[in-house]
Amino acid sequence: MKIALAVFSASVFVAGSAMAQAPAAGGVGGAGGFGSAPASTQSKWYVGAGVGSAQAKLGASGARSGNDSYETSGKIFGGYQFSPNWGVEGQYVYLGKFETNAGSYKPESWGLAATVTAPLSNKFYLRGKLGAAFNRTSGGNLGGSNKTDLLAGVGVGYNINANWGILAEYENFGKMTKNLTNGGDIKGQNWAVSVKYSF
Repeated sequence: MKIALAVFSASVFVAGSAMAQAPAAGGVGGAGGFGSAPASTQSKWYVGAGVGSAQAKLGASGARSGNDSYETSGKIFGGYQFSPNWGVEGQYVYLGKFETNAGSYKPESWGLAATVTAPLSNKFYLRGKLGAAFNRTSGGNLGGSNKTDLLAGVGVGYNINANWGILAEYENFGKMTKNLTNGGDIKGQNWAVSVKYSF
């Protein structure tokens, strides 16, 4: 949770700085103004999908060896921009398949988060998110149960045109499960590049 809060705090700080320094033309402008927003961050619905590299690290747990490898991940998401700067987003992320000496496990996460967007130019923008991650891990005879934790993320987006864009993002899901057999826990994070389509 501390890592997630740090990620979001950093994203808000950077986004706030970008908003404060954004040019007045085409936006609110002036002191505290948000400046001109990219076309695809105006009020509208959007959907997207991406691939990335995820880590779901298993801490030392009895006879099981830890796993700190990165595996291929996949995600789908959708959301709505209430304004050029504020929105809400839901997502599903499959973090991949991880091996231990007790077998494999497959973590996944459903998330719901508020988003904040700060334009850097007519094409580029910064984005942060903070919300809840509803996590589940299956396989590996690990025991444990589903875990809800803090979801935080930060990323950089590029708008190809008014509808299509690309988003590179880091997300932290907190703990993926709780009360594992023989103790220990699994913590998840993901680096992803996604394609986004705005309606």
